[in-house]
Amino acid sequence: MASHIRDPSRKVLTSASMRSWLLGFHLIGVVLWMGGLLTFSRIMGYHSKEAPAVRPRFSFLEGRLNGLVALPGAILTILFGVLMTVDYGRAWFRVAMWLHIKLTLVIVVAAIHVFLTLKQRQVAKQSPDVPLNRALYASLHGIIGLLVIAIILLATHQPMSQQ
Repeated sequence: MASHIRDPSRKVLTSASMRSWLLGFHLIGVVLWMGGLLTFSRIMGYHSKEAPAVRPRFSFLEGRLNGLVALPGAILTILFGVLMTVDYGRAWFRVAMWLHIKLTLVIVVAAIHVFLTLKQRQVAKQSPDVPLNRALYASLHGIIGLLVIAIILLATHQPMSQQ
């Protein structure tokens, strides 16, 4: 029998292989979401110190960056994160305390994302002459960065795991 013909009784994807695919797409989402969100918050800060004549262009760029990069990244991250958690099962989820902390931090990042999205839409609708709070966007940018570091460290080291 030819070696290139598949044995139909053989499983195509093992559980480990499936988890690798889920993790891969989860990480692609994380890169898009965090990269987009960090850039989005930074551009909002730049927007605040620009002349009124160029502010509408900033609003356009912020909206595109959010809608085409950060938001799809958030959806991929959450979708594939949930699928990985389901794949690992309830018993694992109950004892993975590091994951509970990570998910709490992810909820905070998501809340900041929603806040920035609402602020961006508000700014896009208002007059370009209205002053913007640069310190707010700079602070949120720094907070997002610290949250990303904490999330990555929790995911890679998995403290409080029952080994």
